[in-house]
Amino acid sequence: MARAWRFERRMQDRCARSRREFELGTALYNDELRRVFDTNFVRFERGFGDLTGAAVEGHADELQASLPHRKVVIPDERAGARVAEELKERGWRYYTLATLTYAGGTPAAVRPAEEVEPAELRGARERALDDGRRDAEARRQIVEFTELMAAVGRTRLFAARGDREEIGSFCALFHEDGVAQIDEVTTVEQYRRRGLARAVVVAALEASLEAGAELTFLVADEGDWPMRWYERLGFEPIGRRYELVRT
Repeated sequence: MARAWRFERRMQDRCARSRREFELGTALYNDELRRVFDTNFVRFERGFGDLTGAAVEGHADELQASLPHRKVVIPDERAGARVAEELKERGWRYYTLATLTYAGGTPAAVRPAEEVEPAELRGARERALDDGRRDAEARRQIVEFTELMAAVGRTRLFAARGDREEIGSFCALFHEDGVAQIDEVTTVEQYRRRGLARAVVVAALEASLEAGAELTFLVADEGDWPMRWYERLGFEPIGRRYELVRT
């Protein structure tokens, strides 16, 4: 778990345009992408034993005063659960994110997948985000953020096509120093339940194994159905963190 979290922290730091250290961790900012919560958040890194909801909310309000949202990440499972329980009555939502590592074997794909360049995914990303929950500017910033993530480290992108050779599903593989993360597993709504997501995840997994990664992992919302789907593909949970949001 520690090695996977170090890998994620390194990617987070590279995507941020500025950072502010405080006594319990680091606040990360990207003023060009203010609508993207995943690059504007407060990361708690120590003091977990005494961490309280009041302290978390106070730090978030101070450090994110210029932002319309509040987001904090607590990578300690006990502290995160405790703080989430305290803050849920104060207008905060929380997500329990599990880190899953690949345990062995290679699942078979029933559909083909291919490696693609970042620009080839832009249309599919835009279609996947156009679900009525976000305005055009939020969608633009999220697409820009995903392309930024692909640019700040060693990244390979995989896609599976649906009708008319249109990309229907895709994912990213970030890899460095013997660690690989499969991320952004996305399927455009009209192409769901066709085996396309399985195809891209298997392609990324095979690429990771061929590159000799000692650890291949992904992160999933413990309360959402893909968590069980990843387990059926051979991934096993090794730890949890909590992400809390107030809007």
